[in-house]
Amino acid sequence: MAGFGNILRRFVGRLREQETEGSGQEEFRSRLGPQTYDPLDESVDRVSPDAGRALDSGTEGSVIRPEADLSPQPMVESPGLAFAAEPLTGSSAEPQGAMIAEAVGGTAIDVGQAGLTDDDVQVDDPLEANCPYCGLRNQRIGMRCERCSQVIVRLPAWAQHRRRNWLLNRLSWKRIILASMVALLIIFVIWVNYPFAPNPLILFKNIQSQMTADAAPGVWTISGRDLQNSRNVQVGFPPPKGEVVWSTLIPAPLNSEPVAQHSNIYVGSADGIFSLAQHDGQPRQGWEGGTAGRITGAAAVIETFLFFGSTDHTVNAWNALTGDSWWSYPAEDTVEVAPVVADGLLYISSGKGWLYALDAHNGSLIWRTQLDSDASAEVAIHDGKLFVGDDKGIFYILSARTGQEWFRYRTLKTISGPPVISSDGARAYFPSSGQLYAVSGEEREVPGPYQLKKIWAQLWLWQVPGVPRPPGQQGGLWRFSPENPLQGIYSSPALAEDEYGSTLYAGAYDNTMYALDARDGSRRWTFEAENAIVASPIVIKDQLIFGDRLGNIYSLNRHDGSLVWKISVGSPITIPPVQSNDLLVVRAEDGSIYGIK
Repeated sequence: MAGFGNILRRFVGRLREQETEGSGQEEFRSRLGPQTYDPLDESVDRVSPDAGRALDSGTEGSVIRPEADLSPQPMVESPGLAFAAEPLTGSSAEPQGAMIAEAVGGTAIDVGQAGLTDDDVQVDDPLEANCPYCGLRNQRIGMRCERCSQVIVRLPAWAQHRRRNWLLNRLSWKRIILASMVALLIIFVIWVNYPFAPNPLILFKNIQSQMTADAAPGVWTISGRDLQNSRNVQVGFPPPKGEVVWSTLIPAPLNSEPVAQHSNIYVGSADGIFSLAQHDGQPRQGWEGGTAGRITGAAAVIETFLFFGSTDHTVNAWNALTGDSWWSYPAEDTVEVAPVVADGLLYISSGKGWLYALDAHNGSLIWRTQLDSDASAEVAIHDGKLFVGDDKGIFYILSARTGQEWFRYRTLKTISGPPVISSDGARAYFPSSGQLYAVSGEEREVPGPYQLKKIWAQLWLWQVPGVPRPPGQQGGLWRFSPENPLQGIYSSPALAEDEYGSTLYAGAYDNTMYALDARDGSRRWTFEAENAIVASPIVIKDQLIFGDRLGNIYSLNRHDGSLVWKISVGSPITIPPVQSNDLLVVRAEDGSIYGIK
């Protein structure tokens, strides 16, 4: 009984905290009246209903205080209650013990041993308890709590302790499933959009100028003439008539394409940068253009800056009028492609696949990213997008401001020329593996589908039963290939967009110049040259001008492909011609440069 006594003490201790300890006890005594214990009187064995209602609602049973000293009595049972009698010591005014009434079938308790006093007169309702969830008192078992609306149950002590935990009180299978679904959705959104999310640190890097490649009449400031590499001149001076007015020789020639501005022509070589006067083609006096490395790509001339990359692992900015160095940036490897300048940023690539965006004013690094392989040529820019191809055959669309990758299109072999972008930015054209590709310029790639399509395509190639033909690669529009792909197109086309439609002009190793509809790749006309066409053509108003490997320079009517004039310079034309004011500037493979009017 000692264990039960401890439980009873704790129970009585909790009851004492209730407000019924004061006036409720006095009200109970006044309503109950004097009680005399008589074991022979059955009317004393029960507690009246009125007395029970005067008790605290959380009690169970009733304690009767005898008024007189009683002698020891045996257990007396009545129909509803059982009593245990023990001798009382002391005077009748101060009884030392009492009897606890319990339901029939219960255990008779010695109140003296339990440590009860005369004030511990309680009536306990077994259907009332404290809410195990929020702690609200005087709630009925089986009913909902008035505060938290939970069903009241009588739980063991360890369970009540756990239910009081703040987190556990709020957990449920419904909430766990809902939280899991929300977490998976957030992870999916981050996974899909991470390639498109800009680097916030890059956005806070200020650009010191807004200089941009100039496509005004009479100038050719960057390779490809404009930011879209269209190689198209529709305003300014008339087309040349095929008259050679001067020629000069550049020693140690490489593949550097000439650029021109303010009657000055700049061309790179293994010995450095040469500055030529437009009127006679002779080197300018006082120009010191020697460099530590070779200049294999075209330079870029914007305002008074001359930008170029070198095989000595540097990107350089010189004063275009004097040849003095303004700044130099150390790259990770050799720099062999032409720079492009747009909105104050200079874009250029180096070996090991690095692509840089530098502040054109001071050469500070804004961002850099690493492609899967080396960039094959200069980039194209349109409406905040950067387009570039690499030696692995991957065509990229990146953010021009942050360098974040938005899309990639895979081809089989090296992308052999710079991409050409339509005026609305909706299409990009580039040569690869002897074919001319047209790809959407507005795509963004979601990670995952391409890898799934590769597996799908492999199963289809294995002729697995029930596997349909896989869809084409995302972003692909059309491909054009000459009859013999080994003698296909390996240089970038020129693009003309006017009232006659959009037309691409691309030369091939099969000696043919192709005019293609830029929307679907269908042929409009062809022209047979005397030898392979390996350099990109240019469009000057209504004429299409290009050269072949025999050293012939052709001018065609670009609308029907008819020949306007042809001249021969005796050395293969492997570098695209450019226009400077009213002069056509052509560089041959042997280093000779010709001025043609």
